[in-house]
Amino acid sequence: MTAKGRTALRRTAGILFLAAVAGVIFYFSHQPQIELVPPLFPWQDKALHFAEFFLLGVALYANRGLRPWWGTGFMLAAGSVYALSDEIHQSFVPGRDCSVQDMLADVAGLLISVLLLRWWVGKRRRKG
Repeated sequence: MTAKGRTALRRTAGILFLAAVAGVIFYFSHQPQIELVPPLFPWQDKALHFAEFFLLGVALYANRGLRPWWGTGFMLAAGSVYALSDEIHQSFVPGRDCSVQDMLADVAGLLISVLLLRWWVGKRRRKG
């Protein structure tokens, strides 16, 4: 496979990964109630929100070379808008609600994943 073909394959895989993560978040947000029985620990819901959006941050970061403007600021803004739309979406689902605390957990997961990956990739580039 040529270098151009590998680049196209990587871009396609990155876009599919991002679409899959966003789709899974949407799917779970549309469920009337999601409860792990029994609850394993307090604030379990916030940890799940954090984990979902941590993964979204990974998917956004995987697409960082897609466009020149697709930088850290764009990733954080796009992920935050998706988190807000997710909370608004949940307010229309029976048994779910819109929560500022959930939104903060979403943005925290997103922020930590994007900044952690940015730091890690930058560190690897400086070494090699």
